[in-house]
Amino acid sequence: SSSTRSIRSPFDPPRRTLCAHMAADLPSAGAPPEARPYCIHVRLAVRPEQREAFLVTIKHDQDSTLKNEPKALQFVIGESTTEANHFFLHEEYIGEDGFKAHMASPHFAVWQAFVDTKPWVEGHEPVVDFYFGEHEAVKTEAVPVFCLNVDVCVKPENRAELVPTISNNKAGADNAEPLCLQYVWGESTTSPDSFHFHEEYTGSDGGKEGFDFHTKAPHFAAWDKFAATSPFTKEPAVYFFRTI
Repeated sequence: SSSTRSIRSPFDPPRRTLCAHMAADLPSAGAPPEARPYCIHVRLAVRPEQREAFLVTIKHDQDSTLKNEPKALQFVIGESTTEANHFFLHEEYIGEDGFKAHMASPHFAVWQAFVDTKPWVEGHEPVVDFYFGEHEAVKTEAVPVFCLNVDVCVKPENRAELVPTISNNKAGADNAEPLCLQYVWGESTTSPDSFHFHEEYTGSDGGKEGFDFHTKAPHFAAWDKFAATSPFTKEPAVYFFRTI
């Protein structure tokens, strides 16, 4: 997909959004969306000859965002653990207005100018997902961690079990895993029954120790048990990366 400014950028928030923040079965039901974490996931691949330009540009965007934007909560950049030049972002802002303010910033204009050069590997242009996080809006600095972004699409008839299972997994990760630094999730703003996760772990092996510990926890076993009931419309997509 083209990313020129003559048409819609993939980074623009969706024109039409679902009222995911109003779903009665979500933990944050009733919380005002303007005060909630508005989260963005991006995945993309840059051509090898564009790698250094990409890193300089995105790090400038990250640093300026966290330093200069009052409504910016988090800006994570990472590279795939298995594929060179495949990168992932996790960003959080206070409400959708926080992200719109980010898009109006001078450092985002520098990033957009780089995007306009179409530096992507063919077939790996930016894919951008938006969701409201089911967690408190807290500023989080960028630190070296092992991360995963996950996309899950659940069958409507299995949603009632999915939400408490995720909530239990998050509670266990937050309260019983000292190597888990972050576990956030939320429902897509555009696709009902589609959920996105971002997790961060520390420890040995570049943080993978923390994730391995998570997979052995009883709350993860409960998630595995749920996942074994064929509750998804398609296989969950799991992207592993380390921050850069």
